[in-house]
Amino acid sequence: MKYVFAVMLMALFLACGDDEEQVFRPDPLPLMAKDTAFVYVQGGIFINESSDTVEISDFRLGRYEVSNRLYYYLADEKGLELPPDPEYPGMNNYLFDYPDYPVVNVSVREAVAVAAALGGRLPTRSEWAYAASLDVSGDFEGQYPWGSLEPADAENPANYLAGDEWETRSLDGYLWTAPVDSFPLTNAGFACQAGNVAEWTYSPMDSVIPVCGGAWLSPGEEIRIEAVQYLAPGDRARHIGFRILLPGT
Repeated sequence: MKYVFAVMLMALFLACGDDEEQVFRPDPLPLMAKDTAFVYVQGGIFINESSDTVEISDFRLGRYEVSNRLYYYLADEKGLELPPDPEYPGMNNYLFDYPDYPVVNVSVREAVAVAAALGGRLPTRSEWAYAASLDVSGDFEGQYPWGSLEPADAENPANYLAGDEWETRSLDGYLWTAPVDSFPLTNAGFACQAGNVAEWTYSPMDSVIPVCGGAWLSPGEEIRIEAVQYLAPGDRARHIGFRILLPGT
């Protein structure tokens, strides 16, 4: 009798464990044209943040940051793990209920896997900055993707820490992230290369990964083209996403 009871108890625990591991995953939404919109970038010579001359090959870069809809579509197709909810107040179930918003809380490894599912990769920091500085006159130092005007002097250019104060951050219309197409395109044709979510880039170094562009919580000086943050490959944060690079041909 004791043996039978033990077997039944074990089966009960196993059943409970199975139930707890079952996470509701709705069917992915059909992709929209903007989810896979890419801008062709002709290669050239670029002077990077270290004053090194870098030869950039042609590539295509996502016009928009990767949306929740695109991320979930590709992650579901490939059976990839989903990111934890960022827990923005008032924005529950972020990944599923806000499809037009940028995905966040992904590690660089997860970003690489999803980019590969679309046949792409992450841009290097130089490729990212090269695209951000297109049609911006002069050296990219001190510049923004729209030019030299400070964010406060430009016409609603980005989702950032408006007024450089936490209490005034919604002056741009958003407390947290914004839909990927909420702000004006740069002359080069990109949205939100400054602010909204900071973006993972590729690095051959395994220990530190550059994150570019600043985010909704970044003051004005941290959304400049030259601004960069370094994180470990396993890090994730609710202000970091990415965009995808495809080959130029």
